[in-house]
Amino acid sequence: MGELNEVVLMAEAAALPGKRDELRRAFDELVPHALAEAGVSTFRLHEDRDQSGHFMLYERYRNQDAVSSHFETEHFAAIMKALAELAEGGKARIISYHLLSD
Repeated sequence: MGELNEVVLMAEAAALPGKRDELRRAFDELVPHALAEAGVSTFRLHEDRDQSGHFMLYERYRNQDAVSSHFETEHFAAIMKALAELAEGGKARIISYHLLSD
């Protein structure tokens, strides 16, 4: 059962033409580091079945402080740099949700 203060983020990014594998490697570097953070309960990378190179991260954090801590890490800075170079628009689209029910 989730906690009422839990925060869920969904981040989407599409690789620039010819940059799918590089962006995937950048995400593959990010995931284990994020999962090692104390406030992270879930951090899963997905790829659109119909659009190769369109990635989505499903992230669950204990609370907003854990999200803020994640945004201050070196691995977050590294993925932001990779997105600037490899993703359409130079960044991910991030949507933040709060728990309403289990």
